[in-house]
Amino acid sequence: MANTIEHISKHLHNELDEMFVKESVTGVLELLRPGGIQLDFVNAKTVKVPNIVMSALSDYSRLNGYAAGDINLTWEAFTLTQDRGKQFTLDAMDNEESGGIAVIHAMKEFERTQVIPEVDAYRLSTLAAKATGTGIATGTITANQVIAKFADAEKYFEDNEVPIDRIVYFISTEVARQIKVNTELKALVGITTVEKGDIKLKVNTFNGNPIIVVPPTRFKTAYTFGDGFTPTADAKDINILAVYDAASIPVKKHKQVRVFSPEVVQDKDAWKFNYRLYHDIFVPAKKIVGVWLHIKDPKDPKA
Repeated sequence: MANTIEHISKHLHNELDEMFVKESVTGVLELLRPGGIQLDFVNAKTVKVPNIVMSALSDYSRLNGYAAGDINLTWEAFTLTQDRGKQFTLDAMDNEESGGIAVIHAMKEFERTQVIPEVDAYRLSTLAAKATGTGIATGTITANQVIAKFADAEKYFEDNEVPIDRIVYFISTEVARQIKVNTELKALVGITTVEKGDIKLKVNTFNGNPIIVVPPTRFKTAYTFGDGFTPTADAKDINILAVYDAASIPVKKHKQVRVFSPEVVQDKDAWKFNYRLYHDIFVPAKKIVGVWLHIKDPKDPKA
């Protein structure tokens, strides 16, 4: 039985991780995160991200040579806030009658229907909250305005010296529908493969940048996370959220599924699962200009 539990635990861990990246809308941010970003955990809940500040150019002197400059490495500290978990039991007979597959199937369904939507909603609303100033726009987007809004986002990034070839566009299902029904606009959409290690993800693109369609339940500006997640009373619908890949740092500090067989569960003749996920997403202060947000006009009758 010990070998069975070890096999189930290992199988679950690998499958759930791969499932998350492939089926979540924000999994692309994990694949695109630059490898140069190093995280330094100073304790269980605090992570430090490096910021490098360098002196500007100065005149070269033929008499004295080079002007002195400095390289200052500072660390920006972030605190993880999302420590989430759940305990489940599955009757031993339910698992036996399924040929032993109910145990794994149950946890995969939990990941797909509960974990992934919540983490997506948290990440996207957290990123949206970082948009500021001219990085926030409000209005109704019609089919003939989609390209113009993408252009608005690109101009914002160019104005702030953010590389526009490293942007991810998260779009609402309504914006996605407008792209599909507009033949000229649809022709501008391509497809590419984003990969990291053994995981490959096919995504649509606009101007070479990924565009990811987000279900409306995961695409609000603010949520309450308690027993599940719900939009706050003042939450607004998002049309487009454009993010510079280096501006978002998704972190999973701890993810574990502990499996207990009926032989060790004392209060029931059942399998027991303890699921825990400790995670967050951060935007360094110097990269806040890497987020552009377009919110649906609350006066829009479709809102």
